[in-house]
Parts: sequence; structure tokens; C-alpha cells
Amino acid sequence: MSRPIFLDPPAASPRRPRAMKFAKRSTCARPTPEQSRRQSDVIRSAWRHFGEPGPVIAFLNTPHDTLDGQPLHIAIESDAGLKRVETLLNQLTLTT
Repeated sequence: MSRPIFLDPPAASPRRPRAMKFAKRSTCARPTPEQSRRQSDVIRSAWRHFGEPGPVIAFLNTPHDTLDGQPLHIAIESDAGLKRVETLLNQLTLTT
């Protein structure tokens, strides 16, 4: 009889990559369709006025004394707020 041949134990089989783990859902409320519409409208208005991304972002995110808050937040909260921000943009157009 022949002697048994001992081989090295099989190398660990390559592991399959784990499935992607997605972040848990956000706990903050999603904007309503009306809020999304107002956000789109105010961004479009600011873009028409400034024409470049830097000034648009700065205007929308910087608190403004006339509005007592950030134009983006004021515009999203109500149609009246959107109108106030658009009026301010029109006034800025007239003075420049």
C-alpha cells in the first residue's frame, strides 16, 4: 500500500465582498412639494439676478437685515416669504 499524501490545508477561499451598507434613513422631515417648489423658484430668481453660483449661494445663505433671516429659509417657509425675497432681489436689481 502506498502512503497517503498530505497536502497543505486548502487556503481560505477568497471572501466575497460584503454587501454595501446604506446609511439609515434620515430622521428629519422631508420638504413638502410646496416647499420644494418655492426653493426652486427662489434659486431660479437669484440665479437670474446674479448669474454666477458664488453670489447666488452667498445671497441665499447669508442672513439679510431686511428679511430678518436667511433668504432661502424665508422663501421656503411660505409664499409670502418667497414674495419678500423676490421683491428684495428686484430692489437690488434697481439699485445696481
